[in-house]
Amino acid sequence: MKILCVIVLYKCKLENSKSYRSLLQDKDITIFAYDNSPTPQDVNIKNVIYVHDSRNSGLGVAYNKAAQYAKCEHIEWLLLLDQDTFFPYNALLKYTKAIEENPSILLFAPKHKISNGKFLSPTPYYHKTSKLQDNVPTGIVKLLPYAPINSGMLINVDLFWKAGGYDEAVWLDFSDIRFIEKVRTLIDAFYVIDTVCIQDFSVDETDVTKLKNRFRIFCQCAKACKRERFWDNVDYLYVTAKRCLSLVVKNKNLSFISIYLKTYF
Repeated sequence: MKILCVIVLYKCKLENSKSYRSLLQDKDITIFAYDNSPTPQDVNIKNVIYVHDSRNSGLGVAYNKAAQYAKCEHIEWLLLLDQDTFFPYNALLKYTKAIEENPSILLFAPKHKISNGKFLSPTPYYHKTSKLQDNVPTGIVKLLPYAPINSGMLINVDLFWKAGGYDEAVWLDFSDIRFIEKVRTLIDAFYVIDTVCIQDFSVDETDVTKLKNRFRIFCQCAKACKRERFWDNVDYLYVTAKRCLSLVVKNKNLSFISIYLKTYF
């Protein structure tokens, strides 16, 4: 089987990326490194296709470009990665074994934990959001309500394009939610591999300037998401308003309301 690994970088050298170091380093596997950093980096690794994008076009563009390359090169599988996921030693072997043992499955994903020991993915999604879990299932799992996050998702390239690829306007937050919503129209289940990744997911950021910028992006991406039914409008309004209120209360700062009103409406 052929797998193309696409890793999205931002102000991080490929060789310093947790995903590269834990999963891909010294492996004979093709890597599509999409670098959204302001300046390019020198990459002298023989199995790496390096693409620099100073516009920081986002995850959707990166994944779609990699999927185009995979299709042209007749590569059957696309493994989506970000720079901040730490994989256990035997993860790649578990991916290939899962594919071999489940020939009818077209989407695979690992389990993700964060630093507090809770599971981030795959988790049930309601109203465009999910809660951290103490446990997550293994094996064949229904895509409704469960959904995986982007990093670590292994998807059949034909399925990727039948689903229409990623929505490029939704360049960061909600990108995985929108993609899985489209995939759900084609398949009803995926396979959760019995391997646990550690995801860099900070919930303790205290820099208000950084929090404002991230909330602005959050609202921009929510606004860009396609509404396919009336309740989508309600869900996105709910999740953005909830985030806004949480930031106001936690930081005792009303300026998040102004950002919300200017960015989302």
